[in-house]
Amino acid sequence: MVGIIIFANTNRNYSASDVLGDYADLNAKNPFVSMKSIDIETGDIFTTIEIPEETQQELIDAFKNAKFKRVTDISSDYDYRINITFNTGYAMYVDSDKKLLCIIDTHGDKNEYYTIENDSDFFKILKNSTKKNSKPEL
Repeated sequence: MVGIIIFANTNRNYSASDVLGDYADLNAKNPFVSMKSIDIETGDIFTTIEIPEETQQELIDAFKNAKFKRVTDISSDYDYRINITFNTGYAMYVDSDKKLLCIIDTHGDKNEYYTIENDSDFFKILKNSTKKNSKPEL
């Protein structure tokens, strides 16, 4: 019986509200996204990516509709740091090759890791927005 419960939890799909936590209000007014690309081989590790409001909304909608799976294999090469703000800000690191998110726990050290199983074009929108909108940090 215990093995079945553990198996069920490891294969569970999570919604965006599950991933962000109990206090996430995905219907908050005026949500927005800020993003930086990450390149540890340069002097300026972070590069701000300006995202038009329309694209921000597309990313938000795709994130809200995505399904997530919790993972423990967290070896990754993060491409982006994304902040999605609904009723409060939610920071995450993103590995676009593995479709992996590291939800950053800003109140402790218990980051959570998820793969996006059904991304609702989140990564396609992300890739398209980063091709044309990045600028180095000053």
